[in-house]
Amino acid sequence: MRAMFVMMNEARLHVGMQGFACAGASYLNALNYAKERIQGSALTAPKGTAGVPIIQHPDIRRILLTMKTFSEGMRSLLFYVGFMEDLMTVSGNDADKARYQGIIDVLIPVAKGYVTDRAFDMCSLGIQVFGGYGFTKEYPQEQLLRDCKITHIYEGTNGIQAMDLVGRKLGLNNGGAFMDLAAEVEKTIAAAKEEPLLTPLSHILETTLHHLQETAGKLAGDLGSDNILTAFAHAHPFLDVTGDTLMGWMLLWRAVTAQQKLADKPKKKDVAFYQGQVTGARFFITTVLPVAQAKMAVIQTGDASALEMAEASFGS
Repeated sequence: MRAMFVMMNEARLHVGMQGFACAGASYLNALNYAKERIQGSALTAPKGTAGVPIIQHPDIRRILLTMKTFSEGMRSLLFYVGFMEDLMTVSGNDADKARYQGIIDVLIPVAKGYVTDRAFDMCSLGIQVFGGYGFTKEYPQEQLLRDCKITHIYEGTNGIQAMDLVGRKLGLNNGGAFMDLAAEVEKTIAAAKEEPLLTPLSHILETTLHHLQETAGKLAGDLGSDNILTAFAHAHPFLDVTGDTLMGWMLLWRAVTAQQKLADKPKKKDVAFYQGQVTGARFFITTVLPVAQAKMAVIQTGDASALEMAEASFGS
């Protein structure tokens, strides 16, 4: 039984990696195209000015930065699960092994479900950068979108992954596994508070994490009450906000390391990369996490409309 459980975890992690691979390829394709495609003059340029590469247009830059941050966050999250597997393998302490396994178990539905959900979104954004060309077979973007869709279905649909997160993983080890994961996030928050430029971002992530813990507590309570179906009705939104929070964690972690590298006066060729990590973390944490907090507030209201809707009212 244990071997089967491990095998399923690995399979789901591999599906998450497949989704990430599609998203990463979509981003790189879109980035290269945006640097080469000349269309429209700069918005602030005088009338009649020659066209510029579309990467200079604000909305394209917003799309590309969205794709970049999600892709990098996905990569780090997937690698972190692998890192936990490595630590569990080499550890000689049974308590540590159990702790690592608990963190892995909580992360698996996120690594499979959330990652592939967002990967599909990033493939869609990749088509948007290409415009009409992205919808044709002349470029690989449309194939990436189609290929990514199956990852929502492999190894348990993402709705099942969300139910697994809420129904099984929140209560794993009497809630200890989820708390152990939160403790890891708090370590990064503490490190970010030591970097003045990242302190404001650490506060946003800290607030988001606290809201996530409150939301998890609300759902856990509903599971043991007459509101159990309501809890499962909000399972997928909870998967989304959990993933957003963990992505913010990964990106802040990267930013802390990048900020430390910048302080050490790196080689000129590496400066842009490190600066990009800090700017990307700021973009994600200040634009995505506040939305995630609002979604958490909605989940906590416990709206039961989806359950109360009469089947006949859906239509015939």
